Amino acid sequence: MNKKRLRQWMAPFATATLILNTGYGILAPDAVASALPTERHNSNLTGLNTAQLHTKLATAQGRNVPVTSGTKVTTLTKGYGQNTYLNQMLKVMSSQMVTANIAPAEVGNLTAVPTETTKVNLSWTNPSDLNFDHVKVVGVTNDVYVDNIRSNSYMLSGLQPNTTYTFRVKTVNKSGDESQGTTVQAKTASIDVPVDKTPPGEVSGLTATNVGYNAFTVNYILPKDADLSQAIIYLNGKEVQRTTGTSYTFSGLIASTNYTVLVKTIDKSGNISGGISIPVTTSALTVDTVPEVTGASVTSVNNYSVTVSWTRPSGISTVSLYKDGQLVTDSTGSSYTFNNLSSGQAYSFTIRSKRSTGALSSGVRLTATTDSTSSNSSEVSNLEVDSKSDTWIKITYDMPSKADKVKIYVDGDYKGTTSSESYKITDLREGRWYEIKVVTVNSNGRESSGVKISERTDSDGYYSSSSSSSSNYEKARDLMRIAENSLNASDWRSARDAISDLPSGTRKSDLLDRLEAIRNRAIGTSSSSSGTSSTTTTSGTTSSYPNNAVSSYSTSFTLTPGAKSAYVDGRATTMAQAPRIINGATMVPLRFISERIGYDVNYEKATKKIILTRPTDGKQVVLQVKNSTLAVYELNNSRSYSTNITAPVIVNGYTLVPLRVISELSGYQVNYNPASKQITITK
Repeated sequence: MNKKRLRQWMAPFATATLILNTGYGILAPDAVASALPTERHNSNLTGLNTAQLHTKLATAQGRNVPVTSGTKVTTLTKGYGQNTYLNQMLKVMSSQMVTANIAPAEVGNLTAVPTETTKVNLSWTNPSDLNFDHVKVVGVTNDVYVDNIRSNSYMLSGLQPNTTYTFRVKTVNKSGDESQGTTVQAKTASIDVPVDKTPPGEVSGLTATNVGYNAFTVNYILPKDADLSQAIIYLNGKEVQRTTGTSYTFSGLIASTNYTVLVKTIDKSGNISGGISIPVTTSALTVDTVPEVTGASVTSVNNYSVTVSWTRPSGISTVSLYKDGQLVTDSTGSSYTFNNLSSGQAYSFTIRSKRSTGALSSGVRLTATTDSTSSNSSEVSNLEVDSKSDTWIKITYDMPSKADKVKIYVDGDYKGTTSSESYKITDLREGRWYEIKVVTVNSNGRESSGVKISERTDSDGYYSSSSSSSSNYEKARDLMRIAENSLNASDWRSARDAISDLPSGTRKSDLLDRLEAIRNRAIGTSSSSSGTSSTTTTSGTTSSYPNNAVSSYSTSFTLTPGAKSAYVDGRATTMAQAPRIINGATMVPLRFISERIGYDVNYEKATKKIILTRPTDGKQVVLQVKNSTLAVYELNNSRSYSTNITAPVIVNGYTLVPLRVISELSGYQVNYNPASKQITITK
């Protein structure tokens, strides 16, 4: 055996200190000592020469002592050559090598529950150490109650009634090394007190959700037993968790694999129920490598905005844009401007290619730091309302020396640019509140954050208190309905002003809730300079408000199985395909409803896959004809899930889906009236 092979052979024994040179390679004296029975408890063999080492080994094996010269073996008796002898010595060493004296980790979740007057049930969770072998139970004086327990519970018997005991549970590794132990106290039951031997009730509603290729979650309802302690979760017969919660997530699983989940309950007396189980199969592992964009770069930076551009790869029509890890919007363009940033601050931007299925690439990351500016010296000062009427408001302000001009915005809409220190805003509505913002622009075209002021135009009494409360409420409600249907920013503000004039009460609160629900759809928050994303232009004379052109959302539908006539928001209409009841399931026309609640519908003829996408909230729903799986991707929340439904069908060229799909699309409430046989779908 040459030196290189000897070192490779010795690699697994790296727990010993390698300090002895035999002339053939480096050996471990402590390991050799463990190989010599008579020397096992002596000090290590450091300092012995080769002859002394070989003498001790030969004596331990009952052989003649080899003759040595210097540090190398020159003659070996009984036919042992140098290499043969060395191999023999290494075999003895390896067969008797001892492991490091390291105790395993302690047990977890240690509990002690008296079950009778003379018995206490101990339970715990064993450590995950690979070298762990068993546990032992001792008293505080180290009296051993029981040793060599390889399960995760044990019933101690032969104890005294009405007595408090302290038990210590120690873990032991395969070499016999023990941990310090974990203690727990329990008091045995009194002879006069009856012992509870009735197990608690079972969990109910055990279901599996969010089933993926390597994980899933189970949910359940705990029984109402007063003495309930915990639920015990098992996977394929092995206990994995004890918990007082009502759900548990399994992870690190294998794709396309059948699992059995069992949930038992245990009470405070240690009684365990029989358990409820369900089968769960993980989904298949599919890997979709989405190509990245190319040529990504930062093309423009100023005080409060950064523009990035890119080239989409072949087959990719959409990219998702992130700022500091948060999704901002999806875009089908080749550039985008991130607005409303802070001056002099570093930002990270990520561009991720996105398939129609919702699959995303890892993303290309860009960084940029906005230009610095002093907000105290770049903004206007003394902004105030000089005068107003029912259709206009005049503002005045002092411009800073660094400003070349100002831009005026009303409720986010660009109104005009001026170098004057006053501006008259016209074409306003009477009795309306407006938010006015003045943004300074320097000679380099850099803009400030802006200074805001709010003011209301004069009113001719349309919403005056002289009108009846009921009449004012009806007017506010009508304006709210108009805003809900049009999703127009101006209509939304009209409804806002009318509702604000109402006296406090439940009816006003209800309208305010509805007003807030459509706020983002009517006014929006993001801005873009290219692509198809919503835009708010902050230069020139063009103004495009987000969602002014968005198709209106319908809030109520009334359908009847077998009839093509329907009502949408109270207006009569006719469907191309009537709803049907198929195999006991009520099936409704998908496109008729989905397009009226803001979804774009795409149908892949080859795969019969239906993809519904709503740009306003980044939600995507994927179905397939004759497939009972519905997949939902909430892209703005980086969340996705799937659920089982009655498989969609095609009737007369139209796709029909079960009513449940409608509620999954946007949280609409679905009801069926058996008497009238009508279906109502409301928001």
